[in-house]
Amino acid sequence: MEEAIQVECYSGSRYGERPLSFTLDGEPYIVKVVEESWRTPSALHFRVRTEDGESFELEYDEGVDQWRICKLSHAQEEHT
Repeated sequence: MEEAIQVECYSGSRYGERPLSFTLDGEPYIVKVVEESWRTPSALHFRVRTEDGESFELEYDEGVDQWRICKLSHAQEEHT
C-alpha cells in the first residue's frame, strides 16, 4: 500500500465493512463497486472501481486505525 487517506465507509455490525468514497490528493472519489474484499490477520482489503472507471486497492489496518491506498494499473487489474 502506498499512502494514507481518508475513507468514508459503511459500518454496520463493525467499522469499515465497505468503502463508499475516499479523498486522494484533495480529489473526491465515489466507489461504484467493490469488486473483491478479503481479510488478512492485520487488515481488511478492498479492490474497488470508482465512478470514473479507475481501480484502486484500499486497505484498512485495524491495529493502527488507518486506511491506505494503491492505484491499480491495467496490467494489475488483468492479473487478478
